[in-house]
Amino acid sequence: ASSVRAANPAAASDACPERREAASGPLPGGAQPTQPADFGAIPEACPGSEVSLRLRGALLDDSAGPGFFGDVLTDLALRARRRIGAHGWLSLAVDLFSYRYVNNGGLASTGPSFGPPTVGYYQGLVSTPRAALAVYARALLPLDTARQNGTESGLELGGSGRARMSRRWVLDGGLGLAGPLDVVAGQAHGRLEPAALAEGWFSPQPALAVFAGAALRVEVAPTPSWRTVAPRAGFRAALRKSLWFAVLAEAPIAGTDRTNLIVSLFLGWSP
Repeated sequence: ASSVRAANPAAASDACPERREAASGPLPGGAQPTQPADFGAIPEACPGSEVSLRLRGALLDDSAGPGFFGDVLTDLALRARRRIGAHGWLSLAVDLFSYRYVNNGGLASTGPSFGPPTVGYYQGLVSTPRAALAVYARALLPLDTARQNGTESGLELGGSGRARMSRRWVLDGGLGLAGPLDVVAGQAHGRLEPAALAEGWFSPQPALAVFAGAALRVEVAPTPSWRTVAPRAGFRAALRKSLWFAVLAEAPIAGTDRTNLIVSLFLGWSP
């Protein structure tokens, strides 16, 4: 029968990935302006410790439209997780360097920036041989050199889950509610943005896994609207010396986010 596991790190659930298992939870996605430093991205449902770098590129091409608008963005992010106890873990993520090129009707602008960071706390609630469930709280800190005339901070709450369907198949995903707050000229403007993620992983061998799924984000206040519906796919591979490499591709197909394509490359270390 299914039961909640005792607080014993050695009693790892079969639902959670082994050390060199490639199918080890959702990769953080989204475009940097709307989801900086993993804010709003559904996290893993299992505890762990790791450090990773992500190189992300996003393209928005509306050159055929009346405004002749284009936007190319690349950024490098650092992400770290640290396990605390049997079922809890902390996270720190920061956009180390972002470079954005915008062409608006022939008027071009560029500019590098640093930040913002996020910090988070995660708590596993249920861990059985077939499923794992965790809740989390994450804060967006107001440190971003790209914002010259204001600040953005925020709080995010949510839950994530993982289900092992068979030796080769794993499902994961979750729900989150992000509340970003922009302060400009002394005036505060807040939003409520629920998000959802669902994806499936297939592992032809434990050290290699491919996945596909979709992410959804909406704004419910103050102006209800679809933010993005983005199918996503990619792979993750375990390398030598506890290193791993992954690729994530996203192609938004609906919503106010007009980004055409987002591609992220990950290189990580899991001790």
